[in-house]
This record gives sequence, C-alpha cells and structure tokens, in this order.
Amino acid sequence: MKRDPALVRLSWDHHHGLVMALRIEREVPGAADEDLKVLYGDLLRFWLAGLRPHFHAENDCLLARLARHAGLADELVTRTTLDHLSMARLVADMKDADGDIERIRNLLLAFGAALRTHIRWEESVLFERVQALFMPVEMAALAADLQDVLPPVEPGVPDSTNP
Repeated sequence: MKRDPALVRLSWDHHHGLVMALRIEREVPGAADEDLKVLYGDLLRFWLAGLRPHFHAENDCLLARLARHAGLADELVTRTTLDHLSMARLVADMKDADGDIERIRNLLLAFGAALRTHIRWEESVLFERVQALFMPVEMAALAADLQDVLPPVEPGVPDSTNP
C-alpha cells in the first residue's frame, strides 16, 4: 500500500533511525573504545533531538487516534508503546553504565537491533493498519498534529547520524 502523506514525516524519521541502526550494527562490534564513545555520543544526540520527540509524537498523535478505533489494549497500541519504552530503557541503561565500555557496547547493539526491528514493524504493520482504519479527516488531523509537535525538517542540513 502506498504511504499516506500524513505518515510521510514519520517514515522520513524512520529512514534516519534505520541509518543509525545500521551504523550501530556495522561500527560497534569492532570499534575501539574511543570510537565507541563517539558513536554513543551520536546516539544520545540522535535520541534527544530526533527519536524521543518522534516516539512522543507517535504516542500522542497516532496511537491516541488508533486507540479510538482499536482500543487501548489492542496489540498494535501495546506493542508500539512497549517498544518505545524498551528503547528508552536501553538509553537509560547506557547512561547508567557509569563508563563501562563493554556494557555500553552490548547495550548499543541491543538498541540498534531493537530500533531496526521496531521501524520495520511500524512501516509494514502499524502504518498499513492505520491507513486502513483512519478516515481522511483523521489522517489530515494527524498530519497537522505531527507538524505541530515534531521539530521542523531543515533541507540540506547534515544528519548527525551520518558521519
């Protein structure tokens, strides 16, 4: 199914999330300690500037509407919420690792894998269901809400997830 324009911004964010997940997958296993610290810093900046606001936007704008259709206990609502919380927990675990570089290495790998799996699931399952359930007026309201709560996209500005 073609992606509804209301979801394009979230899909754009997903692209950047997949770039970060790929960086983690490729760089972390053989990274020297100093390189790992740089990647960890990049992830924290990406988390604060992009991923955390993206999760909040999905929760507040998309899942709130989906729950109206499917209910709060629906698998799509609960899986998305639990995935977001799981990744937030991994970030907290990294912050609490107190400089234990091998623990951070393992947590980075877990985060990258979780992020990749989550994004692919949202694109192939969650967004398809949303597009099937939401009426055009709901999609338009979703797009407007996302525009209000997500940071603006600045064309031509380099992405911190791509060295």
